[in-house]
Amino acid sequence: MDSELSLGCDFNFDFVQKASAENVLDKITVKFYTTDAKVFTQSFPSFYNMEFICRNLAKLFNCPPDVIGLLYREEHIPTETRLDQFEPDKFGILEFKLISTDRDFKIPIENAYKNLTVPDIITVQVEKDNVVSEIVVEIDNKAIEKPFLGGYRDAETGIQYHHGYTQTGPPKPKVPPEMKNHRDTQTYYTRNRRTEREYATATQVSTKGIYLPSVCDKILTAGPYETAEEREKRLDVEGKVRTIQRYFRAWKIKKRLKELSAEFHKRMRLEQERDEQERKDDEERKKHDLVRKVFPMRSEDFAMLYNMVDRWKKSEIDRIVSMSCGAAKIAEFYLLLEKEIEILQSIDRLRSKVKKDLEVKKVIDFFQAIGNPIEWDSDYKHIHISMDTLETQKGREYFDLYQRLCNKYLKKDERLEIYANIKQYLNTHNCSESQEIVALIDRVCELIARGMSSNYLTGLQKRIEALVLHHFKLQDCNEGVTNHAMKMRKEHMTKNLIYCPSCQKLKPIEAFTIHARLDKLKTCTTCKWLDKADEPWVDLAPYKFTLRQIRNYERLHQGKSSIAFIMQDRDVHFLVTYIWHGHSALSECNDVYQLRLVRWQQSAEWAPWNCILLTVEEAKEHLRVQSLEDVYEKEFLDHIFNKHALAKKQFKHLASYDRHFTEFAKGDPKLDENSDYYNKPNKHECDIEIPSNEASEHNEETDQSRDSQMIDEQIDIVDEKIRQRIYEQDDDEDEDYE
Repeated sequence: MDSELSLGCDFNFDFVQKASAENVLDKITVKFYTTDAKVFTQSFPSFYNMEFICRNLAKLFNCPPDVIGLLYREEHIPTETRLDQFEPDKFGILEFKLISTDRDFKIPIENAYKNLTVPDIITVQVEKDNVVSEIVVEIDNKAIEKPFLGGYRDAETGIQYHHGYTQTGPPKPKVPPEMKNHRDTQTYYTRNRRTEREYATATQVSTKGIYLPSVCDKILTAGPYETAEEREKRLDVEGKVRTIQRYFRAWKIKKRLKELSAEFHKRMRLEQERDEQERKDDEERKKHDLVRKVFPMRSEDFAMLYNMVDRWKKSEIDRIVSMSCGAAKIAEFYLLLEKEIEILQSIDRLRSKVKKDLEVKKVIDFFQAIGNPIEWDSDYKHIHISMDTLETQKGREYFDLYQRLCNKYLKKDERLEIYANIKQYLNTHNCSESQEIVALIDRVCELIARGMSSNYLTGLQKRIEALVLHHFKLQDCNEGVTNHAMKMRKEHMTKNLIYCPSCQKLKPIEAFTIHARLDKLKTCTTCKWLDKADEPWVDLAPYKFTLRQIRNYERLHQGKSSIAFIMQDRDVHFLVTYIWHGHSALSECNDVYQLRLVRWQQSAEWAPWNCILLTVEEAKEHLRVQSLEDVYEKEFLDHIFNKHALAKKQFKHLASYDRHFTEFAKGDPKLDENSDYYNKPNKHECDIEIPSNEASEHNEETDQSRDSQMIDEQIDIVDEKIRQRIYEQDDDEDEDYE
């Protein structure tokens, strides 16, 4: 039913009595649009709220009121909102969208027309001279008035027969109904026209009765006759057109030159910015390598140190062999061995210190895992949801308690207070760990009360800290705080466990080294670290820098292939060392920090079989080459072809990996830059906080201050020297040291 109707409905007079007389007389017309493009019109008093309108519509449509929902500008309307709170359009009409809150139930809008009957006779009250009289009015239903366009009558039966056109209803109006309220219909179109009419003027001449002075008269004499050719030559239209064209073309050339000049300066500026960025990246890399050498933190840093020791040892051996012999040679080798042992011992001391620091980091990560709100991305419009539960709040309380317990700078009264808080927390626990903790706390408190120095209590305090931490980790004693973390870890372990035949353990996939030439996971990272007979120490920092340069170039040129992002630093090391033999293909330069792996064919995506190892300057010149056959000789082209064939054989699984990831990424909104995932508002604007109870809403400010205090105390736990060694790392370099 696409037409607009206005239907009456019974009002709640008890509700009307509560409103003023002015509001009762003030009515607003409301249009209800359904999802199937049907329109229903109804007028309501302005003081009606949405709840009463829904009940009124439910009675009219003969359906439950809970099913009816109203939207205003695609937003849900609260039930207590009144009509006078909305702003109608210039015609005094409000437009609402009528929806069904139940997917399985459709609002029967057709029920509004079942009980609609047109009365034949109505009674109208007319007031005249303060006298009210009732008049009976008869209604003649002429909804459709058929025109008579001819016909005939049967003489025997008297039945009249009309033409077929008469039976089809009235003719269509010249002006459609939808155009009657249009501006073009209500506006008169005016036009101006010019017409030439005869215009007669009177002239005056001198006669006997009229004297006209001749002072202002002019005497005109005929000039020489001018032909059409002479007139064209005098006007010179073609010359003027050529002049205009000449100036116009000069203006176009100047405009184009300005555009080209702006584009040239823009490209020069971008090139300078890229060169400056490359220079900064190189300086940052050198600074980064220097910090890694002085303050190693990860396994890659220690691998770099061991690689430096190996290179130093080989160079010293070559020097001793070339310069010494006999007893002097044996003495030099003895001194070299002592120096090597001393260096390796210092590296091992650094490793042990880093292990201790990682133990502290693991404790902090544990408390962060149980104290951080649970977050996930919803499938509905990819909304980011953060839920703070009772367990996470309890986890933050545990962290606060453990931090105060581990604080070494507490006074005697403060330490006794924290011990009392721990005993109060353990009163509800009857496990063996809690009894042991309480016994140790009583012993420490007794020794503190007797005035014993804190140096003698360090062992007991560390035992208490370790037992309290173990008690927090017990799933039966921590009131379900670790349930979510254990569940996530269990799901991760059950899906990604791989057997290592070397150590005979089941480990997650993160514990194995993955690269593009790998067809099966065999040995974990820990076993490879302990056994360096097959694989020597390799410094992967320069190859990781080269891989980052490749990925930046592919992002800049919007490469569609994922091969550059599947490749790992070990793959680049293999490609540079064993395929290109560690030197440039043109100049034989072997400085790994000056080498770049760039595209061989500019029109194809980067791949191990479509790259060439060149220096920075050679790579810039190579990328400007349009035709390789015109620049390089045939022998060099054959040499590069052999390199590519060898690389394709070594990385034979890489093409299948690329096809797999390309098919897997189809339809993922996070990998599509034009999807709604990146066009949505900022993350903090669409976060949905779901508090677990009403108390969390009242304690929002205290929780924020507690979180900030928690962060500050986390930083205080770590040793000051460790904090100086921590520096910013790239996302792809985050790997725990084992």
